[in-house]
Amino acid sequence: MSVESNLEIYKIILGRKTFKDVIYEKNDIPAETEMTNQEIFNILFTNILNKLTQNSAWTSEKTKLGLALFTNNGEEANTILTSHSNSDIIEGYIDGGLYDKIRTIAQTSNVAERELLGRDKMVTDRYYIYLHCPIGSKVGLLFLERKKGLNIHRAVELFLEECLKTNRSRIKLERYIPQSIIEEYKEGGVVDSFTFTDIMTSSVIDGQGVEPEEKHFGVSVKISLPEGNRPDYNTLQNILSQLGNATIKWGEKVKRLSEFHTQKGSLKKEEKKYTFDIGENLKIRPVIPIDDNMQDEEVSILKRNEIKDMCDEVLNQIRNDVYPI
Repeated sequence: MSVESNLEIYKIILGRKTFKDVIYEKNDIPAETEMTNQEIFNILFTNILNKLTQNSAWTSEKTKLGLALFTNNGEEANTILTSHSNSDIIEGYIDGGLYDKIRTIAQTSNVAERELLGRDKMVTDRYYIYLHCPIGSKVGLLFLERKKGLNIHRAVELFLEECLKTNRSRIKLERYIPQSIIEEYKEGGVVDSFTFTDIMTSSVIDGQGVEPEEKHFGVSVKISLPEGNRPDYNTLQNILSQLGNATIKWGEKVKRLSEFHTQKGSLKKEEKKYTFDIGENLKIRPVIPIDDNMQDEEVSILKRNEIKDMCDEVLNQIRNDVYPI
C-alpha cells in the first residue's frame, strides 16, 4: 500500500535582501565581485548540500527532528538533491525523522529478536523537496512533501533559516495556498466531516488519593455529515455556525466547539477526500494531494520525474502571483 502524501507550499521571505545579497554576505564575497546568476545559485546549492552531508545529522535545539542526505548504492549526493541553476531550482530528496527517543525495532517474522535504538539514533523517511530561489528576488518558494503521520516542515524551516539568515536580516516561511487550488477544492465537492481538536484540563486525585492534580488531555471530536445529505462548500458558514454552538463537558468545564484551537474539515469529490484547515473568516487552507501513481512503493518515495513535473506545473501557475512584474 502506498504512503499517503501531500504537497505543501511555503513562501520564503527574506525581507529587504535578495538571494544574491544573502549568498554574498554568507560567503564573504566582496560586493564588487562579478558572478553570473548560475554561479551564485550553485554556491547556495553547495552550502545546502554541505550541511546535509556532514558526518553528523543536522539538528536544532528547537525541534527533535533531524535532517540528512544519505547516499546508498554508489549514489552521489548531488544526484539525490540536484541544482537546476538555469531555472533557479533545487529539487530532489531529503532524509528526515525523529531522534532523542528510545525505540525498539524487530523483524515482523520474529519479534523475539529485537534491537533497542537509543536517543542518539535517528529513524528517517525520505521526502521530496523543491526550492525555487530566484537570485534577484527577495521571495522564494518551498514545495515540501508531507507524509501521513509526520511533518518535517519545522525542521526544514529552521534549516533554511540557518542557510539564509545573515547578521542583519531575518527570514520567515509563510504557508502559501494558490487561489486556483482553493477554487478547485470548492468546485463540485461536498462537505464530508469536521474534526475539532484541543487540549483540555481536568483535576484528578493523585496517587495518594489526597490532593487533586491538574492533568492535560488531547481531545478530538469528529462529526460526520449524513450520507446522501452532504451540502456543498457554499453552505459551510451555516454548518459551522450550528456546530460551533455545540458544547462538550469535560469534568466541570464546558467548552463550545467553536472555541477549539484546531478546526479541520474535509470535502469529498469523486470518491476522494480533501482535508482543509478552517481559518479566520472561513479561509480554507487545503493541502495539495499527490496521486498514488506517483508513489514508488518498492522504496516508499515519490517518483522523481513525475513529482518534479507536478511542481514545475504548479510553479508556472502561481509564478505571476508570487513574483509580480
